Amino acid sequence: MNKDRPTFEQLCHAVLEGSASEAELEQFRERLHSSAADREAYYQQMQIHALLIWQNGRAAVPESLVLAPMDYSEKSNIIPFPFRRALLAAAAAVTLLLGFSFWLVPDLSYRGLSLAVQKGVSVDILASSGAPYQVGQRVMLQRLEMQTGSLRFRVSSGAVLDFEGPVSLEFLNPMRLRLERGSINTDVGNEAKGFVVETPTANVLDIGTRFGTSVCADGSTDIAVFDGEVHVYRAGLPLSQESRLASLVEGEAARVSARDAKLERLNMLTLKGGRLQVRGLNSPDSPVVLNVSDNIKQANFYRCYTILPGGMAEGALASLSFKAYLQLKWHAIPGQPFPEELKGADLIGTFQSFAKHERGETSKNDISLDLSRPCAVYVLFDTQATPPEWLQRDFRDTGLRVRSGPWGKFARAVRDLDPDANGELNLTHSVWRRDVLSAATVKLGPPGNLGTSYPYAMYGVAVKALE
Repeated sequence: MNKDRPTFEQLCHAVLEGSASEAELEQFRERLHSSAADREAYYQQMQIHALLIWQNGRAAVPESLVLAPMDYSEKSNIIPFPFRRALLAAAAAVTLLLGFSFWLVPDLSYRGLSLAVQKGVSVDILASSGAPYQVGQRVMLQRLEMQTGSLRFRVSSGAVLDFEGPVSLEFLNPMRLRLERGSINTDVGNEAKGFVVETPTANVLDIGTRFGTSVCADGSTDIAVFDGEVHVYRAGLPLSQESRLASLVEGEAARVSARDAKLERLNMLTLKGGRLQVRGLNSPDSPVVLNVSDNIKQANFYRCYTILPGGMAEGALASLSFKAYLQLKWHAIPGQPFPEELKGADLIGTFQSFAKHERGETSKNDISLDLSRPCAVYVLFDTQATPPEWLQRDFRDTGLRVRSGPWGKFARAVRDLDPDANGELNLTHSVWRRDVLSAATVKLGPPGNLGTSYPYAMYGVAVKALE
């Protein structure tokens, strides 16, 4: 006997608990098609499982597994699992009571046998606001339609999903869902690598990461990677090298258009709260920043600016994490409060690769901010470097100081820096301000003067409406 090949009892358990792999599901189908005894055993297992769910709220089956009618003439040579007759009788009664949501199994004396596994997946509710579920509840979900409210749950595969209405989605199995409308944030951890989010224009394969996916009003798909890596494929095609559009890593974002299914860089992404996640469709965007863009023209470049409306405060995320710049946050100078002037500003996350040219020289890149109303624009500049001409000309140094960090020890910006008392590498930034008295487009230049070396940190940006 092959020790690596599971017994039929193990296969039944895996299918009913939602942990069966594709290979195990195929073995399961083959056994049911070829063995009347296995069909009878599975029938008994279904009844027991129904009773367990009724008593304990246990998980059910991961996906719809429908078996076509099968003909057989000989009487079953039944090899039952060691369950007591009384329990089987009780389970059969429960199965009948719950028949609307479990399997419909014809009398085994019929020539045709059709078995169907319950549709939907088992999820554990982790957080709920304005949704018809309670924290700690375990429910079966196949389709979910929410106009308002928010929900966070763990799928039986281990993936954690976080979203707010309006959203429309359908589970195909514990490792695959179809997002038809709205935004969803996915954290697969170590258990659910290979999780797939389908949309009208793309299939997103998660290979160990946290990422956000949005289906826009026009059917386009926005994808942002907060940690790890995803592969993006054309919708409606098998996941293959031919159908792959791109691989995105942390700090990158892209849009697959509904018009031509082409992948393009997503310049700006609006985030939610202190966690890295995309906002729902009903969530307000920045009241002052309409758009953030730049003049970078580079193939396969998907680095993204982020906006956190009203998010500037102690511990606010400075940018999407990327390589040595892990989880950079803004902090007050030790012994001082966080500057009151900056609190509540819309925080724009920049990225370090903007700062330098391929040869190590300062880039010629510009950032453009489209502003909707009068506001104060702040630039948070690395004090190790000499402020560039455009910054000294158009902005004034407020005298305020903040820190960014902790930085990874291999980051260029901190290679000459000594760790602080906590063993961390943090950079000090001067706070520069410019008042814009009407709606306008404000251009920010490169962090260093052209033609000079710039081995320092990229500046940060904050925008606050003038009262």
